[in-house]
Amino acid sequence: MMEFFRQQILNCTRCELSKTRKHVIFGEGNPNADILIIGEAPGRDEDLIGRPFVGLSGQLLDKILAACGFTRQKHCP
Repeated sequence: MMEFFRQQILNCTRCELSKTRKHVIFGEGNPNADILIIGEAPGRDEDLIGRPFVGLSGQLLDKILAACGFTRQKHCP
């Protein structure tokens, strides 16, 4: 099901953002994980790199996850 949504989003051109974005930031990680983190719209850093949560907010997220005993590298393949 997630792959279906991913393809729909990757091919979407229904808004002005589709004309200026560099990447579609769908997400990453284990679709069967026990937790799901949803952010607001991707920022400039995310659009340039093509990955979610890579800017300052992403650095804060990594610290919060670490405090809970998680890492994106270990828990989000």
